Amino acid sequence: MADPEFLQPSRNFRQQRRFEAWAQELIRLPRAGEGPGDHLLPEAAWQRLLQQTPDPEGWLAALSRATGIYFFPSREWPAQFLRWLRKVKVPRLLEAGAGRGYLTAALAPLAAVTGLVFRAVDLEQGEFVSSLSSHPAVARGDVFTEVHRFLPEAVLYAWPPPGQSLAPLFSCPSLRYLIVTGEPGGGVTGAREDWQNLSPKNSPHLSRFCRGRTGQTRHQVTIFGKYAKGG
Repeated sequence: MADPEFLQPSRNFRQQRRFEAWAQELIRLPRAGEGPGDHLLPEAAWQRLLQQTPDPEGWLAALSRATGIYFFPSREWPAQFLRWLRKVKVPRLLEAGAGRGYLTAALAPLAAVTGLVFRAVDLEQGEFVSSLSSHPAVARGDVFTEVHRFLPEAVLYAWPPPGQSLAPLFSCPSLRYLIVTGEPGGGVTGAREDWQNLSPKNSPHLSRFCRGRTGQTRHQVTIFGKYAKGG
């Protein structure tokens, strides 16, 4: 059980620094000897923490600021996501906006075991905590360029920048699925026109066992298909 001090908004600089240190120990990259996904909190642990804090949305936002992480998958999520990819017969996955590699660190070894060809890229231009380490599997790169080099069947993008349309990704001939995690509707994550033109579909299955920096109730995993409306 977490110290109550770390489950409430900080009231002074000293408490803020203590919270940041605690958050960076909680939301971290793998340590030597850990298995794939062992660094991720199990869903039961997430639920206990969220039930204990009086302001879950504010607490998740503070956790995001302290760690540079926008998307918080539970330990159960990566395996569930890879099962879905196998079901829809996706052999190549590109993770865009991978940040420090919190999710990449779980996906990369699991992909290697299952035979999924996987690559993760990030432009390193977002709200990023530069003093914290990044996973070596994350390469510096622009998804709009990399998608044409790597030729994936699916792109996973957690919390794309506000107002940024992802429709140009579908100019890649191999791309069939664009999976976006974040707030639905555009504006906070991505562009509103994508939600009007790219036939978005909420995935309750993939929306389980995860949450975003603004909470659980406004967060979902959305799948955009190959063809836009009217296309």
